[in-house]
Parts: sequence; structure tokens; C-alpha cells
Amino acid sequence: MIGAQVLNYRIDSKIGEGGMGSVYLASHLQMRRKAAIKALHPNLVNNAQIRERFRNEAEAMASLKHPNIIDLYDFLETNQGLFLIMEYVDGNQLDDYIRSVTGPLPETRAIELFSKALDGFAYAHDRGIIHRDIKPSNLMIGSEGQVKILDFGIAKILNGANKGLTRTGSKMGTVLYMSPEQVKGQSVDRRSDIYSMGVTLFQILTGRPPYDEKTATEYEVYTQIVNSPLPRLRQFNPNVSERIQAVVDKATAKEPSARFQNALEFKQALLGVTQQPTAQQGFGATKMATSSPETVVRQPRPQNPRGQRPQNRRPASRRKSSGFNFLPLLIIFLLGVLSYLVLWNPLKIKELEKVAYFSEEHQKFSGESEEERTVKKTLSKYYDAVESHEFNNMRPFFRDTLAVYFSYKNVRRDSLQRQFKNYWEKRATEERHDVLWESMQYENDEKGNHMIKFKFKYSYKAPKPKGSTKEVDWKSYNRKAELRFDKNYLIYYVKGEF
Repeated sequence: MIGAQVLNYRIDSKIGEGGMGSVYLASHLQMRRKAAIKALHPNLVNNAQIRERFRNEAEAMASLKHPNIIDLYDFLETNQGLFLIMEYVDGNQLDDYIRSVTGPLPETRAIELFSKALDGFAYAHDRGIIHRDIKPSNLMIGSEGQVKILDFGIAKILNGANKGLTRTGSKMGTVLYMSPEQVKGQSVDRRSDIYSMGVTLFQILTGRPPYDEKTATEYEVYTQIVNSPLPRLRQFNPNVSERIQAVVDKATAKEPSARFQNALEFKQALLGVTQQPTAQQGFGATKMATSSPETVVRQPRPQNPRGQRPQNRRPASRRKSSGFNFLPLLIIFLLGVLSYLVLWNPLKIKELEKVAYFSEEHQKFSGESEEERTVKKTLSKYYDAVESHEFNNMRPFFRDTLAVYFSYKNVRRDSLQRQFKNYWEKRATEERHDVLWESMQYENDEKGNHMIKFKFKYSYKAPKPKGSTKEVDWKSYNRKAELRFDKNYLIYYVKGEF
């Protein structure tokens, strides 16, 4: 492969190798840009499942743009091979960084690095992507201190685009970092990643994984993951605080409900901070208040002998009031505006969605199960795909065969493409689906399927009559719908009342 050309990149050298493929350093032929090219091993090119997993990695990475996630530049699939062309980061994988550069990281340095990784995982989770193979070797530490998440090869895409690679009962991931539910072959969500993050943080602080795979059998490791808590951090690093021990304990709780429920919650606990809005910092700003007594250094007050006045101190001059003081009213006004912005979130700031109690987004999902929230988010994304008028955007939301599609039964997913294209050309050049979330009724069954009934306002623009230059007005109708999703959140049943 050295010297070969992939798209506009020339392969310069091999920089890594794994079970599925090799990673090469490449240079763009026109631009001064390096890239890392991951190539599937030639003997796996004809393996349908491996090819699908490789495509899955490309699909997952293509939807993620974040400073703490490796960026995907391009994807190439030919009969000769599959290639992921990615951002190149000069640095070390975290396990190698700890082993050969630093040793176990001091607590402050571990918090600094791991907080960046948590930002990346929070971003991926918010977009419905579960990594499922978090471990130190999948975190890159750049030469300038940047942290990048690697390898979404077995990621679970919650909008349904996992294409059978993530069915319940299969184990995916690296054994030492698996969550109990992964070991047991159960379905996973973001809390499984939280567990693997906790194990990774354990290794960052101690320089070793919690289980010794060299002396324990795979079965023994599985048994420990399911039944035994992780060893105490101070057993390997006496400088770790009890506060950080408590954070690792919560992240690696055996029951998902006992863990941090998302990466942001994990990060806040790791930093030991609460967020306190302050008027002096401006709208939407926060002040970080440390909750750990170990990070607070209190300076003693200087002592003065009784009766002595400190030198170089002038007596305070007496000032006369200049009239009515507007400052308290100004502060009250600013606090009122700030409260409105935080609680109602009229600007739809993403970071405020979880605390903006009166916002439309919070009211939509408050008091609901994780499954119901996922169904609603999937429905929103599905209607976004419909409104794009690109069937390729819609395809990942459907199961291969729909049991019911309006009056038809056992409809092949791809047979709908012509029907949609014809409708968009002849009936609706633009569409909108405004769901009345308060009307939604949700149920699930023993097979893990999700069923919803809801009302929505459907709006569309018809094509312009031939020869007409007049703008076409929107038309709107109130409609009802019933959709059913399988356990992987793929649509397999669509009914409507018009």
C-alpha cells in the first residue's frame, strides 16, 4: 500500500494495525494536509458482516463534528477495498501515553483530560450514537494536549441505522471494559458507555485495568464484571481522593439506573462543581463553585494588635448620597431577564435544554422513560428526513419490510422510494409536520416494540401551475397517525387518519 493513491491522498507509511485492518499516514496531493487512512484487510473485503461494520463506522463518524472526536474526511468503497479517510492527530493512544510517557496520571491532570473526552461522548450520545467500545486505546492524546475519540466501528446508532449489527444477545466491545449488560448480551444505551468510561478513568488513575486478563480467564473476568465491584483506586495509587473514588464507583455501578445517566452528569461530578448563574457574568454565563474541600485553600486573615491602625490605610471619606440608587432595581431586572432566559430558553440554547423547565423541549420530554424520549426524538428526526425530500435520508428509519404501510401489508422499504418521489413532484414541493406532543399516547409490548398515536398539523406547498409565476401558498390540515417501532427503533407500521 505504501506509495498507493486513495482518492487525492498518497499513502506514505503504516502507523498502526488491528484485527480488521491497517492504518496508514497519507498526504493530500494538492493541499498540505495529513490524513490517517484506515483500510480493511484484503482478506476481509468479501466478508459481508465486516463490510457492513466498516460502513457503520463511516456512517457514525460522518454524523459527528466535534473537537474531541476524530473527523471523517471521506469514505471509499470499491471491489478492492474499503477505506476511511480521517483526521490525523500526532500523538499517543491513551494506554500507550500512560504506559510509556507519564505513568498513572495525577488526579488534576486526569480530570483535565477526561473531561474533554466526556464532552465528546456527550455530543455523540445527544445524536443517538453509543460507542460501545470505550477503552484507553480508543482515546488519542495529541502532542498539543488535545483529546480525540477514535473507532466507532461497533457503534450503535439509536435511530436504527445499525443494520442488525447490534442485536440483543451479542457481545460487542473489549472484554475488560464491557458493562455488565454487554457481558450478559442485553441491549445497551448511553449508560453502558458511562460504565466503560468509569473503567477507563480507573486505568488513567492507576496505570492498569481493574481486572488482570493475564491471570484470569475470560469467564472469570465476565463473572467479576457482573458481580464484583472494581478494586479500590488507592490499592494501586494512594494519592487518589475519596471524592474521585466515589465518582468511579457511581460510574461503574452494576445497575444502569444507579450510574450517571449521561456524560454531562459524569463530568460535573468529576469536576466537583455546581453551576451558579451570576448577573455580573452576563446572560447565560455560569460560575463554577468547587464542592471538593481538597481543592480549596483558605488564607488566614492577617491579625492586628488591638487598638492599632494598619499603616498606609487612609480613613474612609464620608460621602453624601447622590439621590435615588438605581443599582438594586437594575440587578433585579437583570436577574429577571436571566431567569426568563434560563427557565424558558426562548433562544433554544442546547446547553439549557435540561434545566429550562418551562421550555417546549423540556415539557416535551419531562417525566418520560428513556424509551419514550428516544421514540420522540426518532420521530422528530424522521420527519426532518421526510421534509428533506431525499429518500436516502428516510431509508435508515424504516425496517427492511414494513408489516403495514397505510392500506398495504408486507411492503419492502425500498419500494416506497418511487411513491415518495412521485408525491414530492406532483403534490408537495415542500412539507412541514408539526407534532402536537401533548396528544401523543405511548405503549410498548413484551417484544420491546414501541407504539405511538398522535396528532399533528401537516402543511405543504403544491407545485406551481405551468406558466404561473405566482407564489403558491401553504395549505394545512390537522391529521392523526399511528406509528410502531421495533426494539431497535425502526419503523415497521404506519397508519394515518385524514
